[in-house]
Amino acid sequence: MKKVLFKEAQQFRQWWNLLIVITSVFSGIGFSAYALYQQIILGKQVGNSPAPNAVLIITVLFLMVVLWVYLRIKLEVSIDNSGIHYRFFPLELKVKTISFAEIRKYEIRKYSPLGDYGGWGRKRSLRWGRAYNISGNTGLQIYLNNGKKILFGTQKPQAMIYAMNAAKEDASNNN
Repeated sequence: MKKVLFKEAQQFRQWWNLLIVITSVFSGIGFSAYALYQQIILGKQVGNSPAPNAVLIITVLFLMVVLWVYLRIKLEVSIDNSGIHYRFFPLELKVKTISFAEIRKYEIRKYSPLGDYGGWGRKRSLRWGRAYNISGNTGLQIYLNNGKKILFGTQKPQAMIYAMNAAKEDASNNN
């Protein structure tokens, strides 16, 4: 029977990150809405070469989708005796699983999000493989039998490594 030993869900909620995204998106939406109002309601062109109304409407809709995706992004990781289950919603709709049979070794490690992976999110590095991280600089580094590496950022490193050890031991006892 599968018993979840660890579960964590993280979202982008750092104040500086929210400030950058919301300021950028709202300024784009604000300008496009202003241009639409000027061109459609008041009949005035905005600038020397005004964008067509359809382009402004598409821009507003696109930026609203970007904001929705950003606010919904969530890294979900759980560990049970069958392995590690994860997804980076809404970029990945299906939960992916790494079974313990696929794992050669694992460890909690400190890393540099910018230096090792180029930032936060769903990233790839030539040296460190794939990373799924939202904030912080601590993660569970997985080394797979096929030579690939995956890092899961966590805010609960001790609970995560405890769950990995307990789940792996339970999985090996059941085989």
